[in-house]
Amino acid sequence: MILYLHCAAGVSGDMLAAALCDLCCAAGLEGERIAAEALTATGVDETAARFSIARRGGLAARSFLVEDRPGYATLSELEAAVERSALPAVVRSRVTEAARRMAAAEASAHGDEHAELHELAGLDTIVDLVVVSSLVAALAPDVVIASPPALGGGWIHGAHGRLPVPAPAVVAILQGIPSAGGDEPQVGELTTPTGAALLAVIADRYGPWPAGTMLHVGVGAGSRETPGRANVLRAVLIDAGARVAGDPAAVDHLVMLETSIDDLTAEYLADAADRLRAAGARDVWLTPVLMKKGRAAVTLHVLADDADAERLLDLMFEHTSTFGVRRTHVDRLRLDERQETVTVDGRPVRVRLGLRRGRVLTASPEFEDCRRAGEALGLAPRAVFERAQTAARAALDAAAGPPEGLAGAQ
Repeated sequence: MILYLHCAAGVSGDMLAAALCDLCCAAGLEGERIAAEALTATGVDETAARFSIARRGGLAARSFLVEDRPGYATLSELEAAVERSALPAVVRSRVTEAARRMAAAEASAHGDEHAELHELAGLDTIVDLVVVSSLVAALAPDVVIASPPALGGGWIHGAHGRLPVPAPAVVAILQGIPSAGGDEPQVGELTTPTGAALLAVIADRYGPWPAGTMLHVGVGAGSRETPGRANVLRAVLIDAGARVAGDPAAVDHLVMLETSIDDLTAEYLADAADRLRAAGARDVWLTPVLMKKGRAAVTLHVLADDADAERLLDLMFEHTSTFGVRRTHVDRLRLDERQETVTVDGRPVRVRLGLRRGRVLTASPEFEDCRRAGEALGLAPRAVFERAQTAARAALDAAAGPPEGLAGAQ
């Protein structure tokens, strides 16, 4: 399941909290109760924050408001409060990491690591960090994808005086993270330090709206109306494995990692491929290529789940001589798969069946079963393969119902 954060109007802590609470409620979870219990577990008065219904740019949305109360004077005080809280470990980790990013960004932007941390001084910061992290944990997505956030433009007035948008702390936090740009003086600040830090912590990657079936949508309101746009953030749960309309094939959204190598022996390439397979790659293969000046080379291809991509990328750099790896997001359309067990002269052989629109297009007996049966029967594995394939197709043709009704099907 994908959690997609659509940050066309930027991102702030209160927008994220409101959108995620709205999404939880749409998905049948009690978002407000989750938020209240998380604040109580942190030792924060839950009455200091409240959700309500709002409208931004004509759109209905949920808003989140935190009373103006003091928070923590130092990062160490905030970390200590989080550590002694009753929050789950994953929530504590995200809150602490986001707070550290904010503190480091503010110190870097203003050139003094011992300076007062203005962004952490208000209660709204710890509330936003705790509530957002807790709501994401409750939704438990497989991956979080965010659109590059809009930044806004113009000037803001902060503790350090009049500052350009995006604020220096936001620029520091978003280093290495794509943004949708800014320089819109009329709209003011769209992405805040708290929003940027939370996005950096919870998002696994950034990009356009992913393919799949949208299951539930939550809409979070910003604190003000902005000219020319609806100041909202949308949080969407997407089933990436669902079928695309009009296509009966299931879709896997994967990552392709590729690199071309001309200075590594076959033994080392084979070893790298074995390590990648063992580490969870969906598939690994090698193809011969010609590089510049006619040099013979090999391209190493790795197909992986998005959540495994960074770990497999580390292995590629560690166990090959490459200086760069290409990464592409790809869709893999696949047949429905069933498994049936047939017998060949009394020996069991498992057969993988590939179906499209309920019709079997391919029947592939498992080689190891064919080999074992062949040894016992004095037959070549290929002969057992052909008999098992014929038996599977005959059983399907004779069956009155779908493949699920066959003996041994899963």
